[in-house]
Order: sequence, then structure tokens, then C-alpha cells
Amino acid sequence: MSSNSTITHPAAFIFGAGATAGAFKEKLIPPPVDSNFFDMVHLIDGHGTKRIAQQVLHSVWELYGKTSGVGLEEYFRDIEVRARIGKFAKPANQPKDWHVRQEHLTELIRRVYIHTTCDAKGNSMVPCLSQIHQSVLEQLRPKDTLITFNYDLVIEESFKTAKLWNPHDGYGVLTQGKNFDWARRWYKDRGATGAEKSKIALLKLHGSINWRLYPNKGICLKQRPYYVRTRGKKVVYEEASILAPGWDKKIDRNPYKQFWRRARLDLEKCRTIVILGYSLPTTDILAQALFAEIIRLRRARGKFLKALHIADPDSLVKKKFVNLFAPALGANGKIFAYDGIKEFSLKLGV
Repeated sequence: MSSNSTITHPAAFIFGAGATAGAFKEKLIPPPVDSNFFDMVHLIDGHGTKRIAQQVLHSVWELYGKTSGVGLEEYFRDIEVRARIGKFAKPANQPKDWHVRQEHLTELIRRVYIHTTCDAKGNSMVPCLSQIHQSVLEQLRPKDTLITFNYDLVIEESFKTAKLWNPHDGYGVLTQGKNFDWARRWYKDRGATGAEKSKIALLKLHGSINWRLYPNKGICLKQRPYYVRTRGKKVVYEEASILAPGWDKKIDRNPYKQFWRRARLDLEKCRTIVILGYSLPTTDILAQALFAEIIRLRRARGKFLKALHIADPDSLVKKKFVNLFAPALGANGKIFAYDGIKEFSLKLGV
């Protein structure tokens, strides 16, 4: 692996849960990843989140006889499959409410990533700033692409200006809600007028906590995406367009099919790929198929990558990506490895 790190543009930056976790590692309760999600959720309190966490943890325990060592995607996949089977093969006695369990988990996921990427200020949740993400985003150039499998807003909040990206035209589809509270605050904090044009795309392949689907027109930005609340001691569920971590993600429907198509095209054309805290889990068969097809096409066309950057503390994850992308690197492509997003940001920020 090479040591002289450089980014050849256009580049595609791929973010996973490990990028968010690595950026806020010093927080009292840092953002979880798939493997420790259920170990972390019982630590979070406030606004009814502990109540819904207890419901989900009880459900996990019912299914596996334990909560520790159970992956988030593993659990969601199991209840999703059982819900599907229950539609046409419901048991005669003691049927389980699998769909309700899916709803509980989806709301808990939304809340957990708000609690762990924000600070509570009275009754409000205020987003924390990630200097690590800011340093990474400073490496961007026009025509680069950001691809994330995360639901959180850490990337959006980490842009210092609106020169390269803004939430109105930067998500890859028509976006409504430019004048709603969150977007207005985003522009104001950056001294932007709202007339700026994005020069890069942020493709959120699994959705975002600040989106609602806007029929036939793409997405609508939510007024207050950081809401976690109760009403009359009951947990309030907030609508958000996220594809929960199961196998049956509806990526063939708008707006998601537009994101995935754009991601494929950009990954086929870019000269550098940067992978930050994404492990390509075995349960995410759609992402695996996406990468496999990109690698096949690049090899067949002789469109080899100049460089592959992998930032992850797990040596097995790094080895997996090196082996996976070897055909797309050809004989001259370089590989750069880092222990995590922090090390990547420090080395590239020199």
C-alpha cells in the first residue's frame, strides 16, 4: 500500500456509519455502528427515547435470547422477512406484530442518530459540528461526488459555505422546502443567499432524517428534522424518508432510483474512490451488487481507478475492499490505507 496520499479528481467519497462514529468518538455516547447499536441504545435518555428503546430491546431479546452481539441489520432483516411471510402464512395462534416492531425500530434508529450527533439545549436538539468532516469536505472539488449510506446530517452540517453544495439542488433530485426552518438556518449560518448552485452531489442512498417524500417531485426538506418528543407521555413518531436496514429496500422507486443511478454513473467515471467508515455488510446485497457491477464494467472497459483510499480501524474491512477493487485498479492503481476518518482527514489536510 502506498504512503504518499493524493486525491486525483473527480473523486467519489463513500461514507458509512463508521465515519460518523469516528468523528464523534469522544462524545459521552458516540454514534453507534451496526455491531454495537443495541449495546448503545439503552444509554440514551430523554424525550421518550428510553421508552421506545426498551420496547425494541425486549423484542430483540424475545427473538434471540440476548441483546448484546446482535447486529442492527441482522435484527431488522429477520423481522422484515417474518412480516413478509406473515402476510400470506399467518399462524393460527399467537401471531407476532412484526410490522409494529419494524415501526418501533425505524423510529428508534432516527432518534439514536439525532441524540448522538446533537447536544440537548433545553427542549431542543442542536447539531454538533464535526471538524473531521469539515477537513474532509475541504478536499472536494467541483464534479466530485459524496455517497453516503447514513441517515444523519453530519455531512450537510459540516459544509462551511454554500460554494460547492447546498440543500436545494445538491441532493441529485428536485428538492422542496428551501424556505423551511432547517434550510433557512443552513443558508443563514453560511452567509448564503440561496441563489448558489451546487457543484457536487450528495447522494444519500438510504435516505435522510431531514426528508419527506414529495409526491412525483422528489423530496421535501423537513421543517425541524431534529425533533425527538413525547405528547401526553406518549412517544411521538416523526415521518422521515429512510430505507431501514433490511433486505427489501425500494431502490427501484423514485427518488431512490435516481440516487442509485447517479451513484453508479459517478462511480464508473471517477478517478479516485475514498471509502470512509463503510464496511459493505453482507446483509446489504444491493450495495454489494452495485460495487460488483461497477468493478466489472471498469475492468471490461479498461477505465481503471488511479487510487483507492480506505479509512477504517478494522484490518479485515480494508483487506475486503482491496480484494474487491483490485480488478478496477489495474496494474498501476494505488491503494492508501488509514486507521479511520480522523487519520485520513489529518493526512489529507496537511
